Amino acid sequence: MQVFHGKIITCDKKNNVANYLVEKEGRIAYIGDRLPAQFEMIPPIELGGRVVVPAFVDTHMHYSAFSVLHKLYPIEEVSSNATILARLREYVESTKDPIIVGFGASEFAVSEGHLILKEQLDEVCQDRPVCIIKRDAHSAVINSVFVDMIRSKASTLRGYNDITGEMSQEAFMVVAEYVFNGLSTRRVIDSMVSTADFLASRGVGLFNSASGIGFIRDYDFDMERSVARGLDNGMKMEVSYQTTDLSKASKKDMKRVVFANLDGTFANRDAALNESYSTINNKGISYYADQEVEDFCRKANRAGYQIALHAKGDAAFDQATMAIAQALEDYPRFDHRHIIFHGSLPSKRGLEICAAYDIMLAVNPTILTYPDNVYDFMVKNLSKPRVERMNPLREARDMGVRICFQSGAPASDPDPIRWISDAVNNVNPDQSVSVHEALRMATYYGALSCFEEKESGTLEIGKCCDIVILDRDITEIPLDEIKDVTVSEMYLRGKIYSRSRAGAMTTMLRGMFPQ
Repeated sequence: MQVFHGKIITCDKKNNVANYLVEKEGRIAYIGDRLPAQFEMIPPIELGGRVVVPAFVDTHMHYSAFSVLHKLYPIEEVSSNATILARLREYVESTKDPIIVGFGASEFAVSEGHLILKEQLDEVCQDRPVCIIKRDAHSAVINSVFVDMIRSKASTLRGYNDITGEMSQEAFMVVAEYVFNGLSTRRVIDSMVSTADFLASRGVGLFNSASGIGFIRDYDFDMERSVARGLDNGMKMEVSYQTTDLSKASKKDMKRVVFANLDGTFANRDAALNESYSTINNKGISYYADQEVEDFCRKANRAGYQIALHAKGDAAFDQATMAIAQALEDYPRFDHRHIIFHGSLPSKRGLEICAAYDIMLAVNPTILTYPDNVYDFMVKNLSKPRVERMNPLREARDMGVRICFQSGAPASDPDPIRWISDAVNNVNPDQSVSVHEALRMATYYGALSCFEEKESGTLEIGKCCDIVILDRDITEIPLDEIKDVTVSEMYLRGKIYSRSRAGAMTTMLRGMFPQ
């Protein structure tokens, strides 16, 4: 049993703040302003200037891919291709890995203003495949050895370019399969277990992973579920199937089914728009016809699943909202919690549909602030008026749309403090929300989207004692200082978070064969 004394932000609907929180057997036994007599003999944990909030929720990521990529050779902080190549040369000489993989490149983050080319990678390494995956995790540049490896499988696919070595869209998925399947199972599982520690350091206690992409025979799905069951430190992990084939999902016991991407990314200028990009006479790409998406949503809705659709760009957003709306017209359901991931550049009509049919949005508030120079890149390629509608949080909130946060990792790192900071300091000030609203989006609405609101998301009697202690009071400091707040500690089920006591393979096996 533990007693926490100080400022306790419950994140409940009434914005209640308490002075005491009592944990007993992993659950909240009491929360309020005065400590009941039966708990007075317990020495309290004094918060001082720190503050307690519910553990944060990342409502959408690709856990296996993120676990692997963020532990590979990192290059996201490098400001020039020349530096990337110099470091890559050193890395090639120091490792015996059969495939050399770097992660985090962005053309707008380097001084040259363009991605590394295939011929430059050839100069660094000619005897092993080399792959530099972009920060958006939807495209890559590969060397000639790698091109030769995938030519027979990818040359007829969209996004294949053997001249520059850049691979995007369906061609990139072939590259991703080669990369992920070239890694040992033990290495992947070890990365997954240690990634739970990384998430905990950011205050994330619950997350949902969309799996079934990039790994042969979709084995990432089963690995993730086994790891989730095998972790012994309280981390809550939900796994959903990302597929266009509902028959796969029907064989798994789960709530959420994720349809494959409807479109691309703004970085690759293939996210689907209603009007052309400013720099090219192109509206991007819709990967699937309206009828395909509608058929999927209709079947998934009738089967009782929570439908989740990826959508970046107003055309993709319209396609997603209309498909879900038609599914609900076909078979109305109460409390379905259908959700759209990213929801970047939503149309007003699409938001109206979300409000009318109670479709949730999972957004990433950092889309215009990270990496550096991304805002200028977006304005150049989309136009400032469209960028101003990239994350209209206040507008959506005022319309009654329920909003939560997501990283889409590995496309961006899970960083709830930054989400909150960018939500209250929106690049477009008219779309900012209050600190309390942003906290609710990062906690309660995240748990709600995962059907975990009875256990997590707010601090109330009977719920799991999943709490984050922040180093300062996020509600009292100047808004521009929120980004500097750090996580001091996290407790899950009443215990301070620690690395899983079992090794990676033991964790996996314990999840596969629970006692």
